Amino acid sequence: MRLVRWNIGLVSAVMLLPAPGVAHHAFTGVFDMDNVIEVTGELTELLWRNPHVRFSIRTAEGETWEIETNSVSILRRMDISSEIMSVGDHISIAGYKARSGSQDMWVNNVLLANGREVVTRPGVEPYWSDSTLGTSELWLAEGTDARGSEAEARGIFRVWSTHFTGPSRDLFGSELPLTAAAAAVQAAFDPVADNPIGDCNPKGMPWIMSQPYPMEILDQGDVILFHMEEYDSVRTFYMDPEAEIDESPTRLGRSRGRWVGDELHVTTRHIDWPYFNSSGIRQSDAIELYERFSLSEDGSRLNYRLTATDPTTFTEPVELDKAWMWRPGEVVRPYECTPSE
Repeated sequence: MRLVRWNIGLVSAVMLLPAPGVAHHAFTGVFDMDNVIEVTGELTELLWRNPHVRFSIRTAEGETWEIETNSVSILRRMDISSEIMSVGDHISIAGYKARSGSQDMWVNNVLLANGREVVTRPGVEPYWSDSTLGTSELWLAEGTDARGSEAEARGIFRVWSTHFTGPSRDLFGSELPLTAAAAAVQAAFDPVADNPIGDCNPKGMPWIMSQPYPMEILDQGDVILFHMEEYDSVRTFYMDPEAEIDESPTRLGRSRGRWVGDELHVTTRHIDWPYFNSSGIRQSDAIELYERFSLSEDGSRLNYRLTATDPTTFTEPVELDKAWMWRPGEVVRPYECTPSE
């Protein structure tokens, strides 16, 4: 299969946004999201994997289209498995063509050989039919009231999930107060050539905090672990104020935490990662992040507030927020990203 390296990972940062925010600075530069096209043909190759399921279609005219859709991590929570289609099947797809003119597409709707439609992104409407294979229920569910449950006693130390299309989903949904220099760098950002997360390269802080998969907060005494499913990333919050920690820069930075009442507050510095988010905003090595984690009254939501200070990038401190939902039984699964060959 001819692998399209430039959009691996980039689409995971932008196609998972809620519908109103999906017209993203970077993604719209890659795919023509104003026009949906249909392609019908024979499935010639299929790669069922993270970070994105990929397949190839050969049309009756002899054209070959390279297709990407959401990750295995998304699809398995929609009860969609690799058994839905096989090489040799005659299928149709509806999606967004690459602006480059290449025969590459991102798709959310697939019409299978048996006539059933599958929607590969939670919350997307069917394209051909009134019903689809799989379900978006898990991704669209609200949090569960934890009062009176065993989970209430655990406080924040649980597995937390994303509401896929809710207002709390997107950490980076607003315009940011950029300096003139940062705005010029963002304007020159090429989402193809400058993509820093191609081929299973994981995101850094704070970009990775927008990842859509479940995450778990674990109490380890002197440290708290923040385990994210995407790329199996783990942040460490050092809770002992006297502890000496390595201050050499890393992708996720170095974090110190403290309790302020029932809230967990975390300060993160020493971040060795170029981009603030997927839109091409570069951050300096002086960026400092202040994070606050707090429970809703009924324990169904984990609220998150991020303050980012970086005078090179922003004219004033940036305030961002999102939330995760508690859903009993959810777990953090191995991500098992497979790089292209």
